[in-house]
Amino acid sequence: MRYRPRNYRDENPEVFSQLVKNNPYMSRVYDFPEMLIPHPTPENFQQLWTNIIKETSGAAPSRKIHLEIGCGSGRYLIEWAQENQQDAFIGLELRFKRLVLAAKKIERQNIRNILLMREHGEFIDEYLPHNSIDCLHINFPDPWSKKTRRKHRILSTDFLGKMHTFFRPKGELRFKTDHLEYFETTTDILKETDTYKITEHTADLHRSNYNENNILTEFEMLFKSKGNPPIAYLRAEAL
Repeated sequence: MRYRPRNYRDENPEVFSQLVKNNPYMSRVYDFPEMLIPHPTPENFQQLWTNIIKETSGAAPSRKIHLEIGCGSGRYLIEWAQENQQDAFIGLELRFKRLVLAAKKIERQNIRNILLMREHGEFIDEYLPHNSIDCLHINFPDPWSKKTRRKHRILSTDFLGKMHTFFRPKGELRFKTDHLEYFETTTDILKETDTYKITEHTADLHRSNYNENNILTEFEMLFKSKGNPPIAYLRAEAL
């Protein structure tokens, strides 16, 4: 049985008030009920997701569904949504502050085709049916550098196998990281499977031909300004 964070605001207001003193963003995530779900369930997701779909300018089947796991404070997700208003977007993030910052940007810019949830990517099967995602975006996930901790990496053989069932025909995975070993390992996993085909691949995105259409994340902008290690990028098509 999966672990779900407790909803202290509804279950124990006294405890919630103490938690909010240490992290006020725990309360602020409730300020955006039309675009952010702090405690998602299949029921409240479906209700809001139906509204998001109605707001997109695209009509099925041309409308694409995008999922970003670890959307941070939303820079990358928002720019994608602005450039593709015919599509619908889901952003998953765990940190309260990042979710609030993302929601504020979405609200300020009056963007109507994004839904945010405080949720782990591994549990997307509770919300979306198979054959429903056109593009999965994963940018700078925790690399879990120590060998004893690498089993916690989101991009694993098991996860990629599970996610394959959610892709529509010609669905795609887009992955960026500054951790070369993680990038090489993920590349090897994709090459060894017969369910994905790598179509774009570079160990130095910002010096490659792919950079022309690259949308920067917050972390990527920081790395670039400080001259940190190169950003690796790949795009893989689900077969």
